[in-house]
Amino acid sequence: MSGSGRMVATAALIGLLALFLCSCLGRADLRPSGPDPSAVASNNRGVALMGQYDFEGALREFSSLALDYPDNGDILVNLAVATLNRQQEGDETEALSILSRVLQSRPGNLRALYCTGLLELHRGRPVEALSHFQTVVDADPEDLAAWYFRAQSLMDLSRHEEALGSFERVLAGDPYVVSAYYGAFRALRHLGKREEAEAMMGVFQGLKGNPRARSLEFKYRKMGSRSEAATIGAAPAVSALKPPGPVFGAPEPLGPDLTAGAWDGPQGGGRASLTFCDFNGDGHLDLFIAGALQIPGGASNAVLLRTAGEPGYRLDLQHSLALVPSVNFALWGDLDDDGLTDVYLGRRGPNQLWRQEAGRRWREVSAEGGAMGSFDTADGALFDADHDGDLDIFLVNADGPNELLNNNRNGTFRPLAADHGLAGTGGPSRSIVTADLDHDRDVDLIVVNEHPPHEVYLNDRQWEYRPAPGWDAFKASEVAAAVAGDADADGRVEIYALDRAGALTRWERSASSSWEGTPLEKTAFSRAPGETRLCLEDLDGDGVLDLLGSGPDGWWAAAPEGGATAALFAVPGAEADALKAWGLMNSGEGPVLVGWTPGQKPQVWLAGSGRHPFVLLKLSGMTEPGSTWRSNASGIGNRLAIRVGARWTVAQTFRNGSGPGQSLQPVTAGLGGAERLDFVAIDWTDGVFQTELDLEAGALHEITETQRQMSSCPVLFVWDGSGYRFVSDLLGVGGMGYALGPGEYAPPRPWENFLLPQGLMQPEDGRFLLKLTEPMEEITYLDAVRLVAYDLPPGWAMTLDERMGIAPPEPTGRPLFYRQIVAPLRALNDRGEDVTEEVAAGDLRAAPPGPLDRRFIGRLEKEHVLTLTFAEALDAFPGQPVLLADGWVEYPYSQTNFAAWQAGAEYRAPSLDVHGPDGQWRPLLEQFGYPAGMPRQMTVPLPPLPEGARQIRIRTNQEIYWDRLAVAFTEPPPEIDRHPLPLDSGELRQVGFPERVAADQHRPEYDYGRRRPVWDTHFIEGFYTRFGPVTELVDRRDGAVAIFGAGEEIHFEFADSAPPARPGWSRVYVLETNGWCKDMDLHTQNGETVDPIPDYGVPSPEVRRLHDAYQTRYLSGRQ
Repeated sequence: MSGSGRMVATAALIGLLALFLCSCLGRADLRPSGPDPSAVASNNRGVALMGQYDFEGALREFSSLALDYPDNGDILVNLAVATLNRQQEGDETEALSILSRVLQSRPGNLRALYCTGLLELHRGRPVEALSHFQTVVDADPEDLAAWYFRAQSLMDLSRHEEALGSFERVLAGDPYVVSAYYGAFRALRHLGKREEAEAMMGVFQGLKGNPRARSLEFKYRKMGSRSEAATIGAAPAVSALKPPGPVFGAPEPLGPDLTAGAWDGPQGGGRASLTFCDFNGDGHLDLFIAGALQIPGGASNAVLLRTAGEPGYRLDLQHSLALVPSVNFALWGDLDDDGLTDVYLGRRGPNQLWRQEAGRRWREVSAEGGAMGSFDTADGALFDADHDGDLDIFLVNADGPNELLNNNRNGTFRPLAADHGLAGTGGPSRSIVTADLDHDRDVDLIVVNEHPPHEVYLNDRQWEYRPAPGWDAFKASEVAAAVAGDADADGRVEIYALDRAGALTRWERSASSSWEGTPLEKTAFSRAPGETRLCLEDLDGDGVLDLLGSGPDGWWAAAPEGGATAALFAVPGAEADALKAWGLMNSGEGPVLVGWTPGQKPQVWLAGSGRHPFVLLKLSGMTEPGSTWRSNASGIGNRLAIRVGARWTVAQTFRNGSGPGQSLQPVTAGLGGAERLDFVAIDWTDGVFQTELDLEAGALHEITETQRQMSSCPVLFVWDGSGYRFVSDLLGVGGMGYALGPGEYAPPRPWENFLLPQGLMQPEDGRFLLKLTEPMEEITYLDAVRLVAYDLPPGWAMTLDERMGIAPPEPTGRPLFYRQIVAPLRALNDRGEDVTEEVAAGDLRAAPPGPLDRRFIGRLEKEHVLTLTFAEALDAFPGQPVLLADGWVEYPYSQTNFAAWQAGAEYRAPSLDVHGPDGQWRPLLEQFGYPAGMPRQMTVPLPPLPEGARQIRIRTNQEIYWDRLAVAFTEPPPEIDRHPLPLDSGELRQVGFPERVAADQHRPEYDYGRRRPVWDTHFIEGFYTRFGPVTELVDRRDGAVAIFGAGEEIHFEFADSAPPARPGWSRVYVLETNGWCKDMDLHTQNGETVDPIPDYGVPSPEVRRLHDAYQTRYLSGRQ
């Protein structure tokens, strides 16, 4: 391995190591030698810059400080950490020198010892590393990270029994260190204790998704506290004492004048429902109380609007929604993803879908969209049932079968329940609960019926559901209201349920996978009987979800604590009245209670003084109206893991109450006395993971999903003489489990040959250096790579028979040689625009494809047609005509294909027509294929052309950027020289994520020199190839694959062993690859796990041996 290669690998590790060093409160083993206030401020800036990944800026701060304070150990260790993070040549040596200088003057500096130990361990020097970690644990036996890396050093020395003891020491101190379970699993396997090893793996896997679970590894925020960049000033402690006073204030009228109307509903004995939504788009939450009014010939529903600058709410009796009779509830959400909120009204009789249009106009569209229903609909929910990016509708009926209305994203809905086992028994149903019950990232369903048994369904995706096992006790229990949430923040949802007598039960999944109920005591603060309802929300701002409920014994609020509940407040006053309908409206001061009782005007219980601060989070999957998206615009169905200090809160954007009805409003998060939220990690409904930092208390923070490319295929970089240059991606044709429609997957082609741009790759010390990286949330199974040099005679050029083949002729990957190539004299698109210049040369300035279909990534609103006219007849040249194209494609995801299939929106790959001598266009090649990913060259051989043909046209509705178009005429050259170059080495490394650079026309571009050590990604769960040399896995096509994932790469070095090209000849290089790739899209087949490992048939014993030896690294969950 070259020195530069080793330096890049080690620097990359240290970048990952030291990123956690950016935490603001690191340990300080040496007290600062009197830095003045300006030095403290400068050091703080350095720590903050580390937190922003600006390592160069942090290095400048710490370097300046080190000149002024050359003997300050904390500053010097910070300088060493920043140096390592910069990841430039020589930084590792410099950092080790700095740490050595600290230890020479202060041998007991535990930070310097610890960081040096980490470096030694990564350099493959476990003896030296063990010595450093032993010194640290001797001085501080409570340093669990040091115990963990001590164990790793012992594992490298094959001292497995001692390593097991160290791993167990870690788990005794913190049972949530998941990497210690995995380490113990490995140690037990080496010791031959198979049963104990499997039990340890079971615990490891059981912690999946628990936000308390943490790992220790060479990654940002995962290195232990002594690897943190330390501040040199003490931080003030934050008081967590709850402010004095009540959680809610005394009740007061909702508005100054709500006397108009008769508040006597609901009519016909229906169930009233109160929901919140900013449905006039003015930034203030409005209210809708279904069936609250009884005005003959007039309003049945109370539409209460809040206007800026006006006190309270005003009643709009003429609003379109107020006049709809027999309404049981409202479901609020953007059902057509146009940026305007719509509403679905569940009724006693045909339901109604109302779309909001420009100018705050409302239009009823139920009949035209097929979204009606003729039953007494008791409850419903809006959520993305099939994870295709829109909102679907689930309805439970009191007098008929239940229904799931699938949103086709073309203005229509498709009923699914009867065909997919969701209709129920036909008996009366009461409410619906949506939650991820089995922790597999999709939405499962609980249907609460009027009488047991209830129904629980697990979502197997693509419209397939099955009854959930282990729910017998719950299904047989008496339930009148139920809500789902994760009050104990362990990553697993609980169900809280009230029965008709008001008894409260918490249901949790047991170790045996069955769901078991625990009765909870509660304290009523109002004895007035009311509707049985339940809500789960943090009421006092301590970061723990509380319960607010009502029933036959009154209404109450309490915090669940073990097997009981603790009463939160008791406010005297009008709450002694029963509440027919109530709900929690979220504000910057936390939840506000709004309630209504028949015969009375609505009342509000505002936030009391006995609360901690809150933040408001408003989520949306849409960046801006008219853009493409992958998650619903209303932000419904996302999971949030909120971190404040040392505490987690797990929230979600399904409804937080038992219904009926569904509000659309921001999420509140209590801060427990802190001034800001440290970070919130969001799992969007499409599987994207996103983190937002430092959100201030009392403010509304609008968060839109980052529209980034989550998957494609591995990305290639080559050494160009001065750095690693982005080339393109590879093996997109080998994508596994790529969904085309329900149960239909594209077959992978496990090979691709790639013609490297001429003159780009340059040797370094007699070797060609290439990197195949994974900068996205996916996995690569690489079987083989080969680098071949071709020397061409003067006047000859070469291309490859390569493309993403859709229809015949199939690509072969073989080289094609030509002397003649003709560019079009003129190129016109379907819009009459001359794009000749855009397709004349491969300059990354492509012909514009036209308006995009914003519903579906990678699809156009209408067909893009390019008509190419040539100066001469294309049959006038010798050789086989071949269409040669440079360009790139915007791939749809599996999710997108499923959504498009529902809407009947086909993706049509490029087809080719020819203009005949009779003046008519006729098909030449149907859906021949396209460039298989990021910028590259593709070809397709043309069948015989009509005599004198000078015009051809390409048509497609895919988002393809044609950069260069020409016709080459291939023929056998008199001779060529072919030189396969030996693979000297292949090494799997952890390097982070090269930065994607914004470019026009959705063109991908990556900067290897700017890499983020971590990114908001998940690992596909399973065993990966260990880091280090992998040459014997990738030097031949045999089915023995190197498996690597997000933030990792294989670095290749090929010997530049070919003799010089003959005088006047030119040389080109082809990279030949064999392998597969797979992403985590929710519709990708087996997208959750590394297994099954692809192969060419039955793996040989040698392949199995290699996999057993190399696949030792178990990964799952978030980075």
